[in-house]
Amino acid sequence: MNGVKMPQYVRPVYDQEEVAKFLATTSAEGDPNVALIVSQVPVGLDRLVFGEFMMVKTRKNLDENPRVASLAVTEKLEMAGFKAEVVDWVQSGPYIDRINNIEFFRYNAYAGIHNAAVMVVRDILPLPTRVSYPAFVRDFVMVRAAGGCRDEGGVEIPGPVADKLNGIMVVKVLAFQGEDGYPGIVPVFAARTCAKGMVRFKVTGYNRSLERLDLPARVAINVLTMDLLTYQVKGELLRFEKARGVLTGVVRVDEVYSSIPPLVGERIV
Repeated sequence: MNGVKMPQYVRPVYDQEEVAKFLATTSAEGDPNVALIVSQVPVGLDRLVFGEFMMVKTRKNLDENPRVASLAVTEKLEMAGFKAEVVDWVQSGPYIDRINNIEFFRYNAYAGIHNAAVMVVRDILPLPTRVSYPAFVRDFVMVRAAGGCRDEGGVEIPGPVADKLNGIMVVKVLAFQGEDGYPGIVPVFAARTCAKGMVRFKVTGYNRSLERLDLPARVAINVLTMDLLTYQVKGELLRFEKARGVLTGVVRVDEVYSSIPPLVGERIV
């Protein structure tokens, strides 16, 4: 089964090991989840593999719906992404060896991979190949200047998670159910809390596709810090609004999850 060949700018990003690689999945009911899966590596022109490691909701979703969306972001804010379908799971052979040769797994006696998913690329995400750092900072400043928003019944986001959401040196991505049956995933670098249980993000060129969603829409946001702490908040994208001249999306959060040991995949709110 052949897929879509990865363009020249995509594979080099995924070939790198020290890159933030996120995988979005959805349940049979269309509930999105987005996790940091650093073991995503190319093994052909149209396919990649990733290892089953500390995957809770991701694996459950894949058992219900094998369609995925992936997004990778480098330290230089280079980006690449695709939609794919998991077509097989393998327990031995060159794919397992390839993943276990990644530095994180090679030097961690407790992190060996024994099960790997094979995914075939179906489409390439329309992302810019790079976001400039000045633009990254400008968007963050603009969403802060947009101010607060009203309390609409979201859950209290724990302080440590809110601090990460409000940080600038943080990678933030949002997942949703696409109209084509595949998950969708976009960066929301300029996102911050704006009231109890509420998150506001700036609409910009690399996430403008969200404006086509039927609202309210279920979404999941993953937050990754420079020291590899990662959390996930889930809720509803309620609307888009102009706030002090800045077009933003407003999310009401109703679930908060830890994605780091010892609470991997556990709901904390």
